[in-house]
Amino acid sequence: AYATRHGAEEEVLTILQLYKSVYEDLLAVPVIKGKKTEKEKFAGGLYTTTVEAFIPTSGRAIQGATSHCLGQNFAKMFGIEYEAR
Repeated sequence: AYATRHGAEEEVLTILQLYKSVYEDLLAVPVIKGKKTEKEKFAGGLYTTTVEAFIPTSGRAIQGATSHCLGQNFAKMFGIEYEAR
């Protein structure tokens, strides 16, 4: 859980870049970073990001990994509170 939406969004983008690096630098599989549609996103989340790989034989893409921005939705649902800094 994050105290601010900004903190949650930073984490989502950091993890997305980590996924991209694993695919491209370790596995030698090129991927494209993107954002899922409202219908495809994680239920309860603000948005979902993804890395997708292209399959040349079929001309389609396959989802490689996702990272979800949950904002404060789940913190509120479970009553998580933050102390003042």
